[in-house]
Amino acid sequence: MNKFIDSLKHAIVEDDPDPKASTKPSTPAPAGMHSDAKAPVAVVQDSAMVTSAPIASYQSLGEETEHVYKKILAKTDFQSTAVAATIHKYLDPLAAIPMDERMKFKTAVVQAQAQEGLTPEKILATFDGLKVALQNEQDSFASTAQQSKSQEITNRQKKVQDVTDAIAAKQREISQLQQQLSQVSTDLVEAQSKIQRAESQFTIAAQRRAVEIDQEKSKYASLLQG
Repeated sequence: MNKFIDSLKHAIVEDDPDPKASTKPSTPAPAGMHSDAKAPVAVVQDSAMVTSAPIASYQSLGEETEHVYKKILAKTDFQSTAVAATIHKYLDPLAAIPMDERMKFKTAVVQAQAQEGLTPEKILATFDGLKVALQNEQDSFASTAQQSKSQEITNRQKKVQDVTDAIAAKQREISQLQQQLSQVSTDLVEAQSKIQRAESQFTIAAQRRAVEIDQEKSKYASLLQG
């Protein structure tokens, strides 16, 4: 019988010029026509709508999305409301009666109005309440998502920035060390060159002096022989 209740989303509220008439079930009029004694009941435009509960069709939601949808549905389900329970109280006993489904629905609503004061306005207002509940769920999710972003994304973004800054600092340090290495290498080459020149100069000077000493020795040896 849920299909009868879901069809309320397509309902149109009839005008009721005579409030007293609403306390008695009126004789159902043919589909698409109003009865002579109009009652403020939710009239479905076409009896086919009663059997076609879905308002919109969403293909291939995916398993995870479907799970989220069912959680939202559980908190915004018309069938879980007191209004739906009241309608079923009068609609379910009519199941075995050979009556047009649309007329069963209208009859149940008229009886609920007469016995328990359930008006079409209250029925439709229930859906407004469900929309408020849905909005509350959306607001709650948005708040939770924002907290998750702060915890799971913003904090990690800060860590990424910290690591990036550390890398940049290390790169600057490496650059400075490379400059120091270049300078030290230049100094090393200059020092090696100086030492090599000194060694070369000393070797040449020592060899020259050795020759001079040999020559001087020979001179004095010759003088001593005289």
